[in-house]
Amino acid sequence: MANQDETSDPNETLSLRTLCTMRSHLLHPSTSKRTVSNILQTLTNSQHPTPHSLKLLSDVAVHHPDLALAAALPAAESSPRLAVEAIGASLSGLHLDDARFTSLCFGASVPARAWMLRNAGWSFQVRPGLLLAVLLGFTKDPYPYVRDAALEGLFGFIERGGELKDVGLVDACYRRAVQLLRDVDPCVRFSAVRVVASWGMMLAASSSEMKAYWSNDVFAKLCSMARDMNMKVRVEAFNGLRKMEMVSEDLLLQSLAKRVSGRGKQKDTGGQRTSEQFVMLASSVAGALVHGLEDEFFEVRKSVCESLRTLTSLSAAFAREALDSLMDVLNDDSAVVRLQALETMHHMAIDGRLKLQEKHLHMVCF
Repeated sequence: MANQDETSDPNETLSLRTLCTMRSHLLHPSTSKRTVSNILQTLTNSQHPTPHSLKLLSDVAVHHPDLALAAALPAAESSPRLAVEAIGASLSGLHLDDARFTSLCFGASVPARAWMLRNAGWSFQVRPGLLLAVLLGFTKDPYPYVRDAALEGLFGFIERGGELKDVGLVDACYRRAVQLLRDVDPCVRFSAVRVVASWGMMLAASSSEMKAYWSNDVFAKLCSMARDMNMKVRVEAFNGLRKMEMVSEDLLLQSLAKRVSGRGKQKDTGGQRTSEQFVMLASSVAGALVHGLEDEFFEVRKSVCESLRTLTSLSAAFAREALDSLMDVLNDDSAVVRLQALETMHHMAIDGRLKLQEKHLHMVCF
């Protein structure tokens, strides 16, 4: 290949002349696979990728997808992140058979494994059963960013509208995510929260008889993360509450009370199973929303106000109790939080859940 000496040093930025020569080789139909592979290796090994070199990487992926996939992913350990992502974006829609997918996931390159897990469902067409089995298995990987990638793969499956008839597999994925809510790495806990919210809702929708039970369980698991040490995890936990379609009124009210009440023992609204479940989950739920509204970070407080838009629509009694907290938020130091509280109250009014009392008038009449 012409001017190959100019690209021998990975720390050297590739010149425009060299990139033009590379492009001419790539577009020529008689260029050998060995030459294309050498160009790809030179591009991925460059420590200073430019917009021109990233564009050329995309051209390689478009015109020679098999070579790009085979060479770029195993080289991920030494490749710049942007270069790998440039190739990955251009490989969208590439069909991989099951054997090729699993071989890349179980290859020696850990970054390549994480890339495949995170993008498999989005960029490649893989059988759902195989995909989920691989993702579930790698949630136990010793590397935290691989566990994180596996969880993001599970979350992406639901976000794309993936459906499963195997309730047992849905239950297994949900329970594994629940376990990872206590992972030592915050990025894993963040992704676990997303999976608990999305897969928990799918589990609840799988059975009309168990919908209340699983909805309460998901609500409690998300509330239990209200005191997580990481701010982003707390925000995502409250974001997950927006997906709730059903929650026991007792648990909703408990989320506004820091002391665990005994109302679940006295009032049975959903059968003996629900009443017993309240006792088990109450300590996880207790005061979660109050803690969120008192959080030191405005992002968390804003997220709680947003989640109240959904939760107040589920119970009139809860809406009345939550209104007092929202009124206090109108004095928040952050204008963003105050505006979100007003927007939530506006939606409550639309839903017929805003019942102002005389004690509230001095806060809204200004």
